[in-house]
Amino acid sequence: MILHGSDEYLAATQTVRADVIGQPMFDVFPAASSDADGPDRLRASLEEVVRTRRMHTMALQRYDVPDRRGGEFIVKYWLPTNIPVLDAQGQLQAILHRVYDMTALVNGDATVPEGDPADQVEQSFNDLRRVIEVVKEGERRRSAAEARATEAGERLDLAVAAGELGTFYCPMPMDRIYWNDTCKEQFFLPQDAEIDFDLFYQRIHPDDRERTRQAVQASVHDRQMYDVEYRVVADDGRERWLRAKGRTYYDARGEPTRFDGITLDISHQKQVETELARSNRQKDDFLAMLAHELRNPLAPIAAAADLLALAPPEPARIARMSEVLSRQARHMSGMLDDLLDVSRVTRGMVELDQSVLDAKQVVAAALEQVEPLIAQRGHQVHTDITHEAALVLGDEKRLVQVLANLLGNAARYTPSHGRITVTLQVEHDEVAISVADNGVGIAADLLPRIFELFTQGARTPDRAQGGLGLGLALVHSMAELHGGRVAAASPGEGMGATLTVWLPRHQPVAEQAVPRPLALDSARALRIVVVDDNVDAAWTLATCLRAVGHDVIELNSPKAALALPPDQTPDVFLLDIGMPEMDGRELARRLRQQTHTAAAQLIAVTGYADPKAPDTPFDRYLVKPVDLPALLRLLDDAPQL
Repeated sequence: MILHGSDEYLAATQTVRADVIGQPMFDVFPAASSDADGPDRLRASLEEVVRTRRMHTMALQRYDVPDRRGGEFIVKYWLPTNIPVLDAQGQLQAILHRVYDMTALVNGDATVPEGDPADQVEQSFNDLRRVIEVVKEGERRRSAAEARATEAGERLDLAVAAGELGTFYCPMPMDRIYWNDTCKEQFFLPQDAEIDFDLFYQRIHPDDRERTRQAVQASVHDRQMYDVEYRVVADDGRERWLRAKGRTYYDARGEPTRFDGITLDISHQKQVETELARSNRQKDDFLAMLAHELRNPLAPIAAAADLLALAPPEPARIARMSEVLSRQARHMSGMLDDLLDVSRVTRGMVELDQSVLDAKQVVAAALEQVEPLIAQRGHQVHTDITHEAALVLGDEKRLVQVLANLLGNAARYTPSHGRITVTLQVEHDEVAISVADNGVGIAADLLPRIFELFTQGARTPDRAQGGLGLGLALVHSMAELHGGRVAAASPGEGMGATLTVWLPRHQPVAEQAVPRPLALDSARALRIVVVDDNVDAAWTLATCLRAVGHDVIELNSPKAALALPPDQTPDVFLLDIGMPEMDGRELARRLRQQTHTAAAQLIAVTGYADPKAPDTPFDRYLVKPVDLPALLRLLDDAPQL
């Protein structure tokens, strides 16, 4: 590159300073038609100076210069001398290219170069001083530029590190790629890994590979910006989303010289986008489901209204329509209550009316609430209740709601005549209550979000079970409001499910007497059969006994009691006396005659029997209404069987 040109040189070569300074020498003075090898000889002389750090004088050269006035070339002969300019350390800084115009001498018009030799020497020194000044100024500017470049590089390194950016640099012909440490980490590669494009494409997910390849080619060949998102796959199957941005750089001839840019890990962003899309789908599904569920009760309500308007006002028809309207209104009211509950919970507007509660009584209350649904579907309910004290601090209404929700789900999503098991245990400083069933189960992909709002498993087109998908979300929220937690487990679809609520166990202060309304602990678990033709009475007594840990079967006819298989032989029978088909005494006598029931304890439950009646087949009598603590003491005192 030409750094300086004297006025004499510019005049002799008929060039302009602005067209010369800063330009490559061989661009300003290309090969002449009169001497095509001239540039090669000049290059060889310059290389000699670079190699030896000594002055080199070339042979006489012909180099014609253009005549700016006429457009033709003027024949010129030159004697070039190339002089090295060294710094204090002897390093080459520039070359002084000094030429003498020898044209007059060659043409015979003069015998020596024009001008006084002393003047020519002085001119050479002046030219040398100007070159040195130009070199020094260039050195100062280069040092300042290097300092600025270093500072900018440090700022860039800081920004790359702070932004956790990967960087890539690929010089042409693109046989290697140079990555920083972050980029290698993003691609699950060790720091000493050597990268080429085969490895790069190999690490990209097959579904994203071709799209990424096309983006690279479009940047290199079509000068497009490189901006692409793709997944990177590790050897162990882990995946990561990256976004890559870059561009291709070109030389003066338009040829690509390098392809480089940055990469950013966007896995979290992609996860958020996926979650938002899923939430949006759930919202849309919920709105569609809500419309469906509200239309269900609206249809009979509308039909009943039309019938009342069209049909004659018969008392029986009016009574039936009134029943329909009332039932469907209650159904709609329940759904609206669930929606309001969700609204209050999500806005933090639920206030708990807390007191010290016996978790066993909470379980019993929830069982009582769901019993009609359980009985309708013919399920068997088994309980496993701890004998330890299980006190919790909570809102009784809300905790019953939580357990009733779990029991209701178990009843609805278990095929008829299924099995539901309720377990209450004390685990260190928590009370754990589980509801297990052998129903439809929970799909593996649904388990992680089963407690989210509007989440439901697959349903048949008629949506036989109904519901808005709010129940388990409320269970989760209510448990958390009580300082507890929830979890769901299922081996898979069709294999049942277990849902568990953990609540902080209440430890009363020693000096503070905490009244226990009822001592419901039982010393040992017994298998008990309750026989009563009054369904509600049988269920109520059975539920109380289950709540304290007994395994209870409830039956509503003597024939069902006599038909019990040997593998269900109970320890105790509780028999109602006044049953229509066969009274309790006759049933007790027949039970004594059967081999597998002869040894069972028989307890009569009656409102009028005389405990002192002769030839009684019963071991004990209880008078209705049954005193539960007395019954529990009686059972604890029963002979070990």
